Amino acid sequence: MLSGVRRGVLGAAVAALLGACAPSVTGPVVVPDVRAEMPGLPQARLRVLVMGDQGTGTEVQRRVAAAMREVCAREGCDLGVALGDNVYPAGPKAVNSPLFRERFADVYGPLGIPFLVVPGNHDESWLVGGDGADARGADVQVAYSRLNGQWVMPARSYRAPVGALVEFFGVDTAPLAAYLPGLRPAERPGGAWDRAQRAWLSGAVRASGARWRLVLGHHPLFSNGAHGNAGAYDRFPFGFQQGGAVRDLYGSVCGAADLLLSGHVHALEVFAPQPECPGTWTAVSGAAGEVGAARPARARRPSRRSVSRASCAWTSRPPNWSSRRTRWPPTGP
Repeated sequence: MLSGVRRGVLGAAVAALLGACAPSVTGPVVVPDVRAEMPGLPQARLRVLVMGDQGTGTEVQRRVAAAMREVCAREGCDLGVALGDNVYPAGPKAVNSPLFRERFADVYGPLGIPFLVVPGNHDESWLVGGDGADARGADVQVAYSRLNGQWVMPARSYRAPVGALVEFFGVDTAPLAAYLPGLRPAERPGGAWDRAQRAWLSGAVRASGARWRLVLGHHPLFSNGAHGNAGAYDRFPFGFQQGGAVRDLYGSVCGAADLLLSGHVHALEVFAPQPECPGTWTAVSGAAGEVGAARPARARRPSRRSVSRASCAWTSRPPNWSSRRTRWPPTGP
């Protein structure tokens, strides 16, 4: 969440950079089909721990991590998911930054499980922490995955199958709802990279033979939290800030993906399929390091679960999407 001062700084910067907002005309861009290899995971029943917005280095992060250790000791955990904003207030600029150790390895290393990681807007900061305008921050986090096998992020967009049971699809939503025009023009909303990532996600999800197909991205499609829904984030004045491209990215797999998992909003929320995205559940788990406030009641949409407190989510069963599927919500600390 940005303070009033930061919003003012961003407003001035937007005014100066607005002429550069439109996507540049570039040649075709292809998002490669990158597959994360995770040998040794169980393929009959997978116990998944989900967290987002965890990398604050605060007492909240430490307390939620302690609760995660308790849940894993009691219930067992096979795999973790980190939904972005992995380091606050801005992502590391080099792979040897001590922030990777302080905000991840020291905190979650004792769990002994791999984490599927996607970047958030704070990870891709440029002028102001959280502006989401510099994708080089995500590149650094991809490079870190080659140094720490627990941090699984082989590319900014990738898929991670676990046998025939489940396949995860990680995407980078930060350039699609940045507070400032991105430094890479092709990656701004509507640009060549945006279209290429959307085409990759739609094709990969539909081609998957897994029983369950889960999409991981930092920004949510739906939320009753302070940021709101994709396409109308924070009531920002400029279209590129509002997340319409995030809405279009997720919309490309509505009805094909079983669940969209996101962070960004510092709460725990679960939504049954909505008219704008039929056939797909959505969930937000973004309070593993910071807690935020809900929106006014008049702006809220019905949810199966909405909790504004420090939290993560643990589940071994997906929601009740159809008669062959099981229950929701998951259990959690």
